[in-house]
Amino acid sequence: NFDDGFEMIGIDSWRYPYYTCEMETGTGKTYVYLRTIHELRKNYGWGKFIIIVPSVAIYEGVVKTFDITKDHFASLYDNETINLTQYSGQKISKLRGYASSSDVEVMVMTIDSFNKATNVIFKPTEKLQGEKLPYQYIQETRPIVLLDESQNYVSAKSKEALRTLNPLFAIKY
Repeated sequence: NFDDGFEMIGIDSWRYPYYTCEMETGTGKTYVYLRTIHELRKNYGWGKFIIIVPSVAIYEGVVKTFDITKDHFASLYDNETINLTQYSGQKISKLRGYASSSDVEVMVMTIDSFNKATNVIFKPTEKLQGEKLPYQYIQETRPIVLLDESQNYVSAKSKEALRTLNPLFAIKY
C-alpha cells in the first residue's frame, strides 16, 4: 500500500509504501520492531531507522526497552553498533550525527515534534550550519519508519507529517 496523505504546505514530501504488522498492545511490539531493525540491517544493509510514537510516555518506554535489550541484540547480531538518537527540538544538532554516521542509527520521535510547519525541525537554525534545514538531514537518509501504535497516525495532519521524512518505506505496528 502507499500513503496518500497531502503535502505539508512549503515542506517537501513524498509518497512511500508501507507494510502492516498487526499486534495487540502488550504483546511485545517494541521488541518486535527492534528485532526487525536488526534483521533489516543484517539482510539488506539498511542503517537509518526512525521510530515514531504518539506520546512522551511511549517515547520513554521505547528508550528504556532499547537500553534493556541492547546487550541481548548485540549477542544475536555480532555486536554491531546501533546508536539511539532521542530527537529533541532543543538538541537539533544531533540530526547531523544521525545523518552522517556509518553505524546503524535509530531515532525515536513523537509525532508532535514534526506535525506542523512551525515545528523547530522545519526552521533554519544556527545549531546546524549550512544550507540545509533540519528535516532535510533526515530526508537525505531515506529512513525506514516504524510506526508504534499506528492507529494514531490516520489523520491528514499525521499523514502530511510522515511524508516529510521521505521514508524508503514504513512499517505500521
